[in-house]
Amino acid sequence: MQLSDMEVKKVLDRGMLTRSLIENETAMKKCQMYNEMAKDAAVKGFFKEQAKGLEDVVGYFKKGMVELQ
Repeated sequence: MQLSDMEVKKVLDRGMLTRSLIENETAMKKCQMYNEMAKDAAVKGFFKEQAKGLEDVVGYFKKGMVELQ
């Protein structure tokens, strides 16, 4: 089976987005965990902000996955 250049690009893009999505979801969950574990209010706030930022990034990648389909 021969794939066109456009189909190959979609497969590669989907792979890149999937990898980025997994990496960012993992980082977001770590930040959420660190936020829960932190005792210092400034540290808690930092990790909470980081988790929120990564949540936005994850949403962006999920949107890209939907657009590829």
